[in-house]
Amino acid sequence: MSTTNKIIYSIVLAAALALGFFSFLQMQQPKAQLSNRLGGDFTLPTKDGVFDLKDYRGKVVVLYFGYSSCPDVCPTALAMLGNNLKKMPEKVVDMIQPVFISVDPKRDTLDKLKLYGQYFHPKLIAGSTDKEDIDRIVKQYGAFYSISEQADSAMGYSVNHSSRLFLINKQGQLAKTINHDDIAKSLTENLLMLVTQE
Repeated sequence: MSTTNKIIYSIVLAAALALGFFSFLQMQQPKAQLSNRLGGDFTLPTKDGVFDLKDYRGKVVVLYFGYSSCPDVCPTALAMLGNNLKKMPEKVVDMIQPVFISVDPKRDTLDKLKLYGQYFHPKLIAGSTDKEDIDRIVKQYGAFYSISEQADSAMGYSVNHSSRLFLINKQGQLAKTINHDDIAKSLTENLLMLVTQE
C-alpha cells in the first residue's frame, strides 16, 4: 500500500470511528432522559405531621420503601443506614434526612411507624398513606411492591418489595439508587459526595 493510500485509509478509518462514537452517544441519550424522569416531590403523613420533600431543599434525603413486619431486608437495610449515620460527624448528619415509607398501611399505623423508625435512628422519619398515594410515589421513584396472600399464615399476607436506598440531592432530584447488597460498601461515600455538592 502506497503512502497516499495509507493516509486516505487512516482518514476514512478515523471518520468511521468518530461517526460510530457519535451514533453511540445519540443512542444513549434517550436512556438518560428516561432515567431523569424518576423522582420528584411528594408528601407523606407521619405521626408528627406531614413530611413534604419540598421543605428539605438544601439537605440530602435518603428514601426507603418497605414495611415494619418485614422479617429481613427492611430491618437489615435500615440498620445499615442508621449505623452509617451514627458513624458520621454530627455536622454531616445534620445535612441528611432519612425517610421510610411503609407500603403496608393496613398494619402500619403512624404510631407504630414512629417507634419503628426511632429504633434505627432518631432522625428517621417514618410514615405511610393510602394505597393510591403509595402507588403513585412508588411508581414515581421506580420502586416496586406487591401483596402476597398467605391463607395459612397468622399474618394473612406478606409484602414483596424492592430493597434500594434512593438518594435525593439538595435540589430535590433523585441522584442515585443503592441496591441492598451495596449499602454497606458505598452508602457513606455517596452521602458524603452529595452533602458536599452545591
